[in-house]
Amino acid sequence: MMNEPIETVKNKTLKLSQVEDGFYYDHCQFNSYSDASNYSDIVFDHCNFEQTDFSNISFGNVEWHHSQLAGSNFYKSNWYNCKISSMQLSGADFNNSYFKNSSFNECKMPSVNFTESRFENMKFLNCDLSGGFFQALQVKKDISFADSNLTETDFSETKLKGFDFKDSQFETMIISHELARGLIVNQYQAAILIGMFGIIVE
Repeated sequence: MMNEPIETVKNKTLKLSQVEDGFYYDHCQFNSYSDASNYSDIVFDHCNFEQTDFSNISFGNVEWHHSQLAGSNFYKSNWYNCKISSMQLSGADFNNSYFKNSSFNECKMPSVNFTESRFENMKFLNCDLSGGFFQALQVKKDISFADSNLTETDFSETKLKGFDFKDSQFETMIISHELARGLIVNQYQAAILIGMFGIIVE
């Protein structure tokens, strides 16, 4: 993660184009749009953003905490060594994005869209992912969903080998049964999946 910040900027109203790599932004208001293509070694903490389109942007060593970005567009964004926490991301679109060594922690993300994204060493910790779209994912290394809500999520067309659901919660979800080999679940979840597949245990 990022080193000691160059400078902390607090309680300022700024243009997004004024954001500088290596800075810590605390309770700042960003009132304009920017066409920047990447952000590196930055902390956004309790910041507000007028911009909702972050498509095709790369984030490296970025920490982003306590922002309201429901419905925002992160299409084809790239995330390297990032920590995203306590964010409101309901309905956010991460379609076709790439994440490496990154995590979401305590985020509200119902109906989030990660369709056709690529994950490499990815963690969702205590997140609400209900009704989310994780279709046709490409996953390398570890992926976990500890203490996260996966009810009604859609993992169709995604190979689930190595996915760890055992510490998550769900009552139903969509998965491609032919791609479920290697999925890690607990006994209660196994019973749910058996019912979903129409298997009768006598």
